[in-house]
Amino acid sequence: MSHNQLTHINRIELATLLRQGLSRRAIADQIGVHHSTICRELARNEAEGNKIGYDVGKAQRWTAFRRDRANQAFRKLPTNQRLVGKIVEKLEIHLWSPEQIAGWLIENGAQVRVCAQTIYDWIYTHRPDLRKYLHCTKGKYRRTRGAKIRLEGRKKELAKRRIDQRPEHINNRKRYGHWEGDTVVGAGHSGYIATFVERKSGYLMAVKLERATAAAFAEAAKKCFGVVPKKYVKTLTLDNGTEMNDYEYIEKHTGLDVYFAYPYHSWERGTNENTNGLLRYFFPKKTSFAGVTQKDVDHAVRLINTRPRKRHDYHAPEQMFKRGWCNLG
Repeated sequence: MSHNQLTHINRIELATLLRQGLSRRAIADQIGVHHSTICRELARNEAEGNKIGYDVGKAQRWTAFRRDRANQAFRKLPTNQRLVGKIVEKLEIHLWSPEQIAGWLIENGAQVRVCAQTIYDWIYTHRPDLRKYLHCTKGKYRRTRGAKIRLEGRKKELAKRRIDQRPEHINNRKRYGHWEGDTVVGAGHSGYIATFVERKSGYLMAVKLERATAAAFAEAAKKCFGVVPKKYVKTLTLDNGTEMNDYEYIEKHTGLDVYFAYPYHSWERGTNENTNGLLRYFFPKKTSFAGVTQKDVDHAVRLINTRPRKRHDYHAPEQMFKRGWCNLG
């Protein structure tokens, strides 16, 4: 789980989810950051007089102010020769680390203080000759916590196929084999149900998950689509939960082309959302999934799939989907 700083878009999402009454951990899961990131954000940017205690505009302004103040400290170093001299002396003669130097400046009441990260940045930007005095010389030292994970996450996010890249003919529901996927969450995150719905027929497949991990969701997809004829396994459009991050595994082991709806655009997966609503008749929102078994899920799915639909002239999804094949395992 990433500890990265929030973007302006993340802050808008945070405010929206707070209004919906989600817990801080649930919000962190939705946004894709560690829950401590959410806690720190709310602690730093609490808005007085705001009903939800958080104001996006104020939070963004405070963040910009703090960054500017940090940048000012960085800019002071090259022009403050006395401070530079002290830092160089401690590095070259005493072999102190930047952390020790920053702590010493505070302890001795120095007029100009800089943090350890500022010293590291200054060395790599202005004085690379001092790198040999750092305790760690393997590349740039003290990268921001989780930077590699965030970089990989951004690359993966950019590599996702969005729903507007999906072939246009899928929108008219004329062909079988195009699916939508999501997870239904038990009260207090007590369990999860991975759901996969065929767009044309409304046929549902579902798997009980103990944890909403990417690996568990991918295995559920592999299990479900492993018993469906290949001609009915074409595309899968997913939500943006972190449990769907292993979509490449799904593509490799099922043959599906995976697409993603845009965040907070639930209507782009309307078939899935409506079917999850039917599943909620059996497992209401305040229901703990701790005692729910796969047998319970299978029973609910069977009733949903054999329920007549007006849009199918009162044929059931199961009848519609199995018109061209039989003996589903």
